[in-house]
Amino acid sequence: MKVLAKSNTSNLVKILLITFFIISNYSVSAAENLNGDNKQNQKIKAAVTLAYVNLTLNTANTVANIPIKTGVPFAYGDLQSVNNLRLENSDGTQEYFAQFDTLATWPDGSIKSVLVQFVTDVDANPRSYRLAYGTSVTQGNFGNGIIVTQASNVTVDTGKIKFIINDKGLVNNLWQDANGDSQYSTDEMLVTGSEAFLVNALDTLQYNASLAADSQVLVEESGPIRTVIKATGSMTNNNSDTLIKYMIRYYAYYNSDKLDVDFSLIDDRLEADVRDTEYGRAELALSLSSYGLQMNYANAGATNYRFGGENNAVYSGTVSGEHYLLQEGTFTYNDGTDEGHTFNYSGVGTGNRAAGWLALDAGSHHSAVMIRDFWQQFPGELNINGQQLTISLFPERSITTSPDTAPSVQGINGTKIYKRPNTFYFEREGGAKTHQIRFTFAKTLATDTELQESNALFQSHNFLFFASPQWYTASGVFGELNVGTSTTASTGFDANMMQAIYERSMLEDKPATNFGWRDFGGRMRGGWSNVINGVRIPGFYNDTHVGATNFFLMYLRTGDQRWFSLAEISTRHFMDIDVSHGPRQGYWSGFGTPQQPAGEIHAIKHDMVDHTARNVHRGHAHASGLVDYYLLTGDKRSYEVMTEIANWWKFVTPYMFPLPFNFDAPNNQAGYREATRDYGWPLFVMNEYVRLTGDATYHQDVSAHLVNYLIQWWQTRRERIGYDAETNTMSNVPMGKFNDAAEGTGFWTMTRAGNYGAYNNANGCSPWMAGSLIANIIGFYEHDKELALTGQESGIDHAIIKEMLFQTTNYLVKNGYDETNDWFVYAETIRTYSGGRTHIIYPLAYVDRLYKTELAAGNINNPQW
Repeated sequence: MKVLAKSNTSNLVKILLITFFIISNYSVSAAENLNGDNKQNQKIKAAVTLAYVNLTLNTANTVANIPIKTGVPFAYGDLQSVNNLRLENSDGTQEYFAQFDTLATWPDGSIKSVLVQFVTDVDANPRSYRLAYGTSVTQGNFGNGIIVTQASNVTVDTGKIKFIINDKGLVNNLWQDANGDSQYSTDEMLVTGSEAFLVNALDTLQYNASLAADSQVLVEESGPIRTVIKATGSMTNNNSDTLIKYMIRYYAYYNSDKLDVDFSLIDDRLEADVRDTEYGRAELALSLSSYGLQMNYANAGATNYRFGGENNAVYSGTVSGEHYLLQEGTFTYNDGTDEGHTFNYSGVGTGNRAAGWLALDAGSHHSAVMIRDFWQQFPGELNINGQQLTISLFPERSITTSPDTAPSVQGINGTKIYKRPNTFYFEREGGAKTHQIRFTFAKTLATDTELQESNALFQSHNFLFFASPQWYTASGVFGELNVGTSTTASTGFDANMMQAIYERSMLEDKPATNFGWRDFGGRMRGGWSNVINGVRIPGFYNDTHVGATNFFLMYLRTGDQRWFSLAEISTRHFMDIDVSHGPRQGYWSGFGTPQQPAGEIHAIKHDMVDHTARNVHRGHAHASGLVDYYLLTGDKRSYEVMTEIANWWKFVTPYMFPLPFNFDAPNNQAGYREATRDYGWPLFVMNEYVRLTGDATYHQDVSAHLVNYLIQWWQTRRERIGYDAETNTMSNVPMGKFNDAAEGTGFWTMTRAGNYGAYNNANGCSPWMAGSLIANIIGFYEHDKELALTGQESGIDHAIIKEMLFQTTNYLVKNGYDETNDWFVYAETIRTYSGGRTHIIYPLAYVDRLYKTELAAGNINNPQW
């Protein structure tokens, strides 16, 4: 029997606009506490001698020797060194062997976020811990922890397992210390070799990591609790031809029998002309009929297998030839109607949604493998054939006809059902996909229940080890946030967001998330994005605008795990599928931009066909939840992708925002300006990168470049066309009134407003778009003041920034607010309905308080405002 689950965008996307400027960066509630520039002075304070962060571990599963981690934020100046940290039980009577790694720092070098890691046994009962910090805190001596040795290969000894990574980044051998004597004998060897493979449907050849000539292996992290080894190289065939890159990260933990693996395929090839795909390529950029990992399993007698099915079903037997479990699924989009997904698995057993684990037991050899989000990211296959274990992250068995090598341009079997290629494919170069895998190598035979519990914990997207909303919001790491209210109450903003938006969108028949390797973590938009040969094509949001950032912030404020789970899967989808990971050229050449590096996101509008686009619309620039995900979990891939995106903006900034500003520049020299958001959202991404890295040079060279562009634009005197607030009339010709910063009436005059209604010459703004620009200028200003505490500011005169904020906000209220209807209009010349005020609330609150402070100090040039 197949289970049907409809996919529907429902109301969840409203969160993207409802919450951002209420809770992101600097919340309205927190803004009440702002006191102009004095807020930065509060960061200069005495060192903390001794204080505590209360932490909770809540796993809901019983598992031994499990690695636990969390990112703990600290306020500016509170923690100077990871050496002044100690993990204890709730009353301080026991210290735990833990590892502390700096994730981010404040401008003064104090720690902004620290990754806390330890290994422990867990059960269904929540546990309380505390993290001691301060200048008086010291750590106990627990010994050396993990032992790592490097020569031509890298050898890692966790105390329970030992493994060797060769120069291609593959596991040569792995032992499990079955008798506990701290030695690893031949009869304790479980793995005798491994491989990463893919089969290219375009040339039918197999490509292997073991053939890579450009492989690199790096011990990325070597701590007492965790060691991380990063391996990269090109997938290569027997003719020495390369295709795309592989990246494997191995995570090993002290005194744990767990080995976690993140396996990524990354297409970093040049997309030579992004417009080609827009008109339809004859051949897919990438089409794989299969790919995955293989391991050679060392026998110690007859091998027994156990596969996990659904509802705790277990399929067991003795290995004799090939045994597999294939997970499949189908997404049906019929003539513009989303009819949902069906799921099924076959092989050693049948059902709908398999658990995603396989255990192998032979004598004293006991191992298991788990694939995270196995059924959710169909198709996938676990396979044991003799002594070879195959983890097919896209299985060839799922293709029942010839592999597709070209984009689909017809419906399925002559219908209007949307058809996608039946391979692992990308229509453009630059795609990527990461899978998370866990291996366990136990000393004793695990029961079915123990395997199920271990897998359930690995599958969870809850934030297992966490601080309180009070701690997160007070830290300042995530902006000026207020503590949320109950999400289960009958009234209140947070209850409404959860009950009226999230829960209604996440019902079984209306999930806001989709399924399959290409869609899981993404969200569809209602309607359709294109029609080809009579077939309606769905579109995906690609997390625009800043979706997962909002989800993380809702979690931080409320502690409701549902927000974290949604944020995590959304961010992981975005950082793989929704970003171009290779260089591109073509579209931006109209601005004189040469070939750009990796990092342009697929966000041309609100809905992207199959998650892809020829270019980013600057007004849709964002970074999903990458920064918050890294600061909370230390996820290394999120940091890499955020850096890609930031460097893309660094590269294009001189071309998109040329200095000196020239209002009359031709369109092919960035002379066309239609919306303030096209400058606000790029600045948001730049600000996010600085929040993550503290990179003062990037702030000075990239973010400040854009702000200088905005200052020069604001200072440019131009005659207004459109709405006249004094007469409450509209005109399609110049009105004899000017945006003039020198006269206190400056604003960013458009070439022509993108939203103009019947007045196609109007050069005003849409208030909700201007709100995002003003808010992100405020974000830049706050970063600049913070960096100024250590002499790393941009050099832009803060008085000019403040004057720009006052004038442009005054313009926004004067021309964008309709007092009769008590709303901010959609656009200056479209006043019959509201554009919403959520993007405007924060800048209004901030500028109002800053204005009052400056007015009291006698610094206001226009006290009549």
